[in-house]
Amino acid sequence: SVLDKVSKKTTKEDAVNIIDHWGLIDEEQREMYIDGIPKQYQMLLSAGCLILPFFRTYEPLLAPTSLSSLNGFASIWCCIENILLAAASEGIFGVTRIPFAEEINHVKSILKVPENYDFPCYIALGYPCDESKVFSPTATINEKIHLNKW
Repeated sequence: SVLDKVSKKTTKEDAVNIIDHWGLIDEEQREMYIDGIPKQYQMLLSAGCLILPFFRTYEPLLAPTSLSSLNGFASIWCCIENILLAAASEGIFGVTRIPFAEEINHVKSILKVPENYDFPCYIALGYPCDESKVFSPTATINEKIHLNKW
């Protein structure tokens, strides 16, 4: 399937290779990524729905000639937020995962995406499989909002 070509099962050894390629040497960061990268790929593979939102680019994103050159990038993130909010209103959990540069090129190649389109993230959607494992914050909303001061 296309999903299998876009994202593949990744092991801790694969994660080590990825972060070695980045040149990451901080041990705490390495441990975090070695643990997290395989989980992220598994999340994508097991999602009930995987969305790849694309937007048109007119010039390199990291070298804009004007502020309005970033409108497509800003707009796609508004769309992503709306997708996540709409899913949440239906009891569907949603998460995003930012792809590595190599992944972007791989996905664009597999899907035969035109050069002037890019995607900022994967959106994985699905119903929770086990309500007892759903994250529940311990702080109340009043402890997280600061009014008129920090």
